[in-house]
Amino acid sequence: MKKCIGIYLRLSLEDVDKRTNRTKDESNSVTAQRQLIQRHIEQNLYLSNLPQMEFCDDGFSGTNFERPDFQRMIDLIRAGEIHIVIVKDLSRFGRDYLEVGDYLEHIFPFLGVRMISINDHYDSEKYLGNTAGMDIAFRNLIYDYYSKDLSKKVKSAMRTKQRNGGYITCCTYGYKVSPKNKHQMIIDPETAPIVRRIFTDVIAGKSTSQVARELNAEGILTPQQYKGVARRKDSPSKALWTHNRILDMLKNVKYTGCMVNHTRESMVIRAKSQRRVPKEDWIYHENAHEAIVTTEEFEAAQAALRKVRPHTKKNKENSFPFYCAHCGRKLQRTFGTDVHFYCVTPYWDTDAEPCKSVRWDRTDIEEVVLAALKAQIAVMTVETVGKTQNTISEGALLRQRLKVLASQLESGDTQKVKSYLDYREGRITKEDFIVLRSEREKRMEELKVQIAETEAAYEDFLEKENQAKQEQAIVERTSSMNDEALKELMYDAVERINVTDNQNIEIIWKFDDLFATA
Repeated sequence: MKKCIGIYLRLSLEDVDKRTNRTKDESNSVTAQRQLIQRHIEQNLYLSNLPQMEFCDDGFSGTNFERPDFQRMIDLIRAGEIHIVIVKDLSRFGRDYLEVGDYLEHIFPFLGVRMISINDHYDSEKYLGNTAGMDIAFRNLIYDYYSKDLSKKVKSAMRTKQRNGGYITCCTYGYKVSPKNKHQMIIDPETAPIVRRIFTDVIAGKSTSQVARELNAEGILTPQQYKGVARRKDSPSKALWTHNRILDMLKNVKYTGCMVNHTRESMVIRAKSQRRVPKEDWIYHENAHEAIVTTEEFEAAQAALRKVRPHTKKNKENSFPFYCAHCGRKLQRTFGTDVHFYCVTPYWDTDAEPCKSVRWDRTDIEEVVLAALKAQIAVMTVETVGKTQNTISEGALLRQRLKVLASQLESGDTQKVKSYLDYREGRITKEDFIVLRSEREKRMEELKVQIAETEAAYEDFLEKENQAKQEQAIVERTSSMNDEALKELMYDAVERINVTDNQNIEIIWKFDDLFATA
């Protein structure tokens, strides 16, 4: 069988300059890698006569070995179709020191694969089964260190820009990014007058709701609409200026020309979420950009805001999560002879006619929810009989099946070692070893699929078992409860209440599956 060359190319996102969308180091571009490898092959008489297969992963980190084309190449190597792998340098193959070393010193020698790294002057054929030497191992370690160190340097550079008053994250409404310096905010002539108007109106005595109502009536775009930011699916149906939006702007000290940075930070490299930084650790930089309002105007606006006295006692009766069924906003409440819930959207949007009928008193809502809860409990009392025994027998069967499958998978590892020893000691041929390995890997993949399916079924069982226990606990707990005790339970059981008008509501229970048949 004629040997085939596997040409592997990789371009990482770190290799691309986001500002110009061009490769930082042109030698790392896919085209440059391909040209270098082809030139090396042409200069070698033996390699130039062999068929070639190209594999390219564009936009994948070298620390991640689950790259599509890399895995496709490895599968073909295991199938015996590729016997030579050529890369520009080992950093294109991977940046994990241990993983790359495992391929060079164990996996490829065992499979009889020749590895060539052009810029590293490495050809495994020269070592005749011996290890590659300290220089290659050290080079792999450097590539691994480089990948981790790069993240630290980027973070350090960002922190320096923050201390110098540079804009780092999202540009504040009223400003835009300077075309000359991407870390500098400049006045946006379209939105800055709106920000100044908001401050002026509040200082003049207008409430934040009144300001929001006027902006909506004039059709002025909200910050999200102006920036073209896509709204979440669970957001209210219509984007509006609101009391909270105005309040956030009035409290934003950046409008005085002071840049505030380091309000959030990632806990680990490439984390998908961030944590809030304590206020005392925030980085302030005065006169970092042009101010829209003066410090005196900013302080006057803070003084003009209505001071709401915090409640010293949080009553559980007021903890229902009410939402408007029309606009999706959370209902506000007022206090009088009774707690009254209503939708505030009509105060900001005069066209929100359906929202005007969304209003309920606490006493009325309690009566409705309490009656609904009693109906749910009555249904559950009937249905809990016989469920416990069914879940117990089902769980025992699934646990036994998992135990058997795990045992079979473990025996596959034992067979793997045994067949390798048989091959090393000459009791079986290389061809037999490859066939056995292929069959064993196929069987182990089947076992893994079966284990995953059984584990998923067991997870479903645990959910059903937990649900049955919740049902039984609720039935036992509520069988002798009076109305006052049921009211306490009622607030724990409600996930959300959507109010359509002063006659119709939709109750979404936290135990929705439990109450599905009611």
